Amino acid sequence: MSFPRQALLILLGRVLAFIGIAAFFWAPMIFFYRARAALWGGLWWHRIDWLLVGVFFFMTAVCVFTIDLRKNTLIVLIAALGGLCIEGWGTQTNIWYYYTKERPPLWIIPAWATSGLTIDTLARMAAPHLFRFVPRRWFMAAAWPLFGTFLVLMISFVWHHLVYPTTIAALAVVVFVIASIFRKTCDVRTAVLIFILGTILGWFLERWGTTRHCWIYYTRETPPIFAVAAHGLASVAFWRTHLVVDGVIRRLFPSYRGHWSSSLADVSRSGDKLQ
Repeated sequence: MSFPRQALLILLGRVLAFIGIAAFFWAPMIFFYRARAALWGGLWWHRIDWLLVGVFFFMTAVCVFTIDLRKNTLIVLIAALGGLCIEGWGTQTNIWYYYTKERPPLWIIPAWATSGLTIDTLARMAAPHLFRFVPRRWFMAAAWPLFGTFLVLMISFVWHHLVYPTTIAALAVVVFVIASIFRKTCDVRTAVLIFILGTILGWFLERWGTTRHCWIYYTRETPPIFAVAAHGLASVAFWRTHLVVDGVIRRLFPSYRGHWSSSLADVSRSGDKLQ
């Protein structure tokens, strides 16, 4: 078999596998859209949720064309487990709830894994080019207002839910992640980049979910600013967790290469390409 044909078949297999897995886990949402289409009638393009289609195919393209199971499996697992913890906290404390009344719905967890992989991949693609031209001090200057504003937004948003131990734990995790960034235990540029990319993607996800009443926040906003920025902070938390796990694995297996961002320390000065 020729190389172009083999590459095409591999790519097609990736696309079909991704769509199949998504359809399996998101079956409740697919049935909901089928029922809505049958109820509304009319022209077929009037029944299509173009925002959902756009977001889904964008994340599909990013994941399918760049995925490497040897390098991406860990970030997918961390994002899935982190998403499960976040959903469990939010739904159990009634900060938000889903139309299925599940607390939390397991079918939403693959969306966290997909978005986590998407943001991590976009950051990996953008970092080598961006960091060569933007001085490090600019990222440090941006980190203070970005993460400081998020912390204020979170405290004000969850203030009435601090009676729950899980809310206090969530706030503690956020403070710990932000503190680790300013203590320079990780690359500040990568943290800022991931936060911005996660927030941008989070706006589209939250806009779709809240306006379609897939999930609803107690404030009834569509969406709340905190929820949008929370996607950025969650992405940073997943990345920081990845670095911690990398450190443990490296002690056990010295040949392990680790997360791509661990090689960013001197990229702006040396101009070396990331592997």
